Amino acid sequence: MISLRTAVQILLLILFSQYVYGQSCNYSITGKITGKSGLGLPGARISITGNKQVITDRNGGYTINNICAGDYIISCVTDTGLPVSKAVKVAGSIQLDFVLQELSTDLKEVVISSTKEKELSTLNTVGLNNKQLFQSTGKTLGESLKSIPGLNSIQTGPSISKPVIHGLHSNRVLILNNGIRQEGQQWGSEHAPEIDPFTAAHVSVIEGAASIRYGSDALAGVVILEPAPLPTDKKIGGDINLVGASNGRMGAVSGMLDGAVDGFQWRAQGTLKRAGNFKTADYYLKNTGIAEDDYSGTLAYHKTNYGFNAFYSRYHSKMGIFDGSHVGNIQDLYAAFNRPKPITASYFSYKIDRSYQQVTHDLLKLNSYYQFNNQGKMEIIYARQTDLRNEYDIDLPYSDDPAVLAAPQISFKIKTHTLDLLYHQPDKNNFSGTWGMSGITQGNVFRGIRYLVPNFRNYGAGIYGIEKYTKDKWTLEAGLRYDYRWLKVYRRNDNSLFVYNNTSIYQNVTASIGATWKAAEHFSISANTGTAWRAPSVNELYIKGIHLSAASYELGDSTLRSERSFNTSISFKYNTEKLFAQLNIYDNEINNFIYAKPSLQPITLVSGTYPMFTYTQANVRLRGLDAEADYTFLKNFTLISKTSLVRAFNKSIHDYLVFMPADRFDNALKYTWLSKYVSLQYVKVSRQTRVPPNSDYVAPPPGYGLLNSSFGMDLLAGKHILNIDFSVDNLTNVAYRDYLNRFRYYADDLGISFVLRTKLTF
Repeated sequence: MISLRTAVQILLLILFSQYVYGQSCNYSITGKITGKSGLGLPGARISITGNKQVITDRNGGYTINNICAGDYIISCVTDTGLPVSKAVKVAGSIQLDFVLQELSTDLKEVVISSTKEKELSTLNTVGLNNKQLFQSTGKTLGESLKSIPGLNSIQTGPSISKPVIHGLHSNRVLILNNGIRQEGQQWGSEHAPEIDPFTAAHVSVIEGAASIRYGSDALAGVVILEPAPLPTDKKIGGDINLVGASNGRMGAVSGMLDGAVDGFQWRAQGTLKRAGNFKTADYYLKNTGIAEDDYSGTLAYHKTNYGFNAFYSRYHSKMGIFDGSHVGNIQDLYAAFNRPKPITASYFSYKIDRSYQQVTHDLLKLNSYYQFNNQGKMEIIYARQTDLRNEYDIDLPYSDDPAVLAAPQISFKIKTHTLDLLYHQPDKNNFSGTWGMSGITQGNVFRGIRYLVPNFRNYGAGIYGIEKYTKDKWTLEAGLRYDYRWLKVYRRNDNSLFVYNNTSIYQNVTASIGATWKAAEHFSISANTGTAWRAPSVNELYIKGIHLSAASYELGDSTLRSERSFNTSISFKYNTEKLFAQLNIYDNEINNFIYAKPSLQPITLVSGTYPMFTYTQANVRLRGLDAEADYTFLKNFTLISKTSLVRAFNKSIHDYLVFMPADRFDNALKYTWLSKYVSLQYVKVSRQTRVPPNSDYVAPPPGYGLLNSSFGMDLLAGKHILNIDFSVDNLTNVAYRDYLNRFRYYADDLGISFVLRTKLTF
């Protein structure tokens, strides 16, 4: 078996021994970037391995000068289409054109497509490009998004995380999986999104309460995962991803095949992932393994003015819950809070014991469209989702029946049907827009030995319109939406087996208006203001009991009212070949903000002692800024700096709001040459000092700094592209705890990890 040291030596040898051509470096690459309409796309970024980068002109043209002979990979990225890469051999000056496929029309209020010139979105939209996605493979979705300014992740141990946008998460962050609003048990902070990140070729994030298209709940923003466009050529292609990590001895493999024939297009994809007990700087975390297997398939048929698409995916995972989070009595609980390491010794193992959670999520999407001659486009989208979540406690029930002993203590099963009807009006007299209706029906069944949340039925409907006006250097955008929600809950009486129901009706309006001014060729300013709302979720209203995967006791409040958000943001963007800089400032006031407040008095039950959290409401204000600057100097060096600051104030108690992200500073230096790169990154997270006194069981942990490094290369394997990346996370093996990790009460965060990633595209 090859040791890690040997593998690193081999990789270093490959990285630093690639043949460098000694021929002329006076060649050039010229070309044009167009959309499917054939018109040029200005403002696109063309990059070549070796850190050369140019911006297309108003007609979509570009030129890269002073190119040496050799093999290169040229990438094109715009805000209007999915990124494209091509492998080329340079033996003289060449011409290389790109035709980009636009993102789906569902996203047009997020990433604007134009047939005249590049329109600018009035919303602050950020994302991960192909290279960044590849360098995060093997991580959870929440961890991958932390590289974006303004985003964090809330964690429950090393294997469970979910996105946090400007301090908000769970039901306030919508996740679109292939154009469908992800619906599972997303209310739980320890319920990670049931999505395979390998299915996404493009990830973008709307920051702020401004999603008219997707309905209520998006007080924080929307995370959009979009697959690669289906091929149109009559050939079979695909890719294979392999990931290995030393921490947890994690391994993942994901493969994809796609093709086209006679108007039909198809794709098949699958992923396997395994990991054992993860390790901090000093000790293993017992029972933190992962077992995941996912697959998906797509079939589509397209003609000139109509087409249909069918997509199915299944996500299945089993995740251990850290053994040290389960405590027998109140003395042991406080001892665990103050102990530097868990009292139970651990070692490495792939075995997943109780407690653990097991999740299966099925998604079926059917959509079709019809393009009217110069009269716009009609689209209908239907989706069915089934989410089954089983949680198994470490304590077995008192029974001799094997079926009872094998059953989960808590089981949730929710079925969701959604239907969307959209009309995309054609561009006319500088106006464009989308009008639509949407409907949702849900049924949730709770089974288990322990009560947690009641069964419920949920019906909802919405109607909306979005209009956009673009002329010269200005883009104006406005949207309005009305939503109606009907909720019936079937509750158990605490003192009997009698079941009774409660019916609630929620209805309200979402609105936004924004403008973008392209002040100069490389500089633009965007401003947006909007109001959104969110009805309380069932867990916030009626939860009562031990939440196993969170290792806590939670208590709801049936009198909670809907949240109402008023969000304003302004963004400044500067973009040239050498410098990209962006600053986003936001102010988000939320009335009746719902949060889980620590009671400070743990609860002791037969099964043990648990921290107790009670749902309550307050009027709050969240303000902050996100900044990013990428500066290329000395030809091959790039300095990357990112900053995220959040200030959250609880106006109801005239003090700070608990469980908000600490200040985060991310700085990196990257050096690239030919098809290789090496980078060194330092992430500094400050101590969260803005918390009310006596507001939590444990004071916020000290701040910390993490040193990360990576190096890699892009190779041509025949006509195929091979990407290799080797990274070291937490290079100096720092022991630390993160304020947003629910298990910081009991253990440190992860120690050093060596990660090797490869991707072959064919």
